[in-house]
Amino acid sequence: MPEDDRQDRPDGAPEQGFWTTLLQGLIRDTVGLWLTFLIGTGAGAVICLYFGAPLIFSLLGGVLVLAVYVAWDRL
Repeated sequence: MPEDDRQDRPDGAPEQGFWTTLLQGLIRDTVGLWLTFLIGTGAGAVICLYFGAPLIFSLLGGVLVLAVYVAWDRL
């Protein structure tokens, strides 16, 4: 006998729980932030190699791009 108080979604998939939704959000946001940081660091490394600057400064590029991304996302 089916349970009457259980609500199914229209596509037939069961509704996700709190922890599943929280974990999916954390993974999605973490991957997005890491990709943003890596793109900024890579671009900073290319600029550092072009101008002959130490590669440690390429981390600044990653931090700056990450800061702009987070600020733009919060607008």
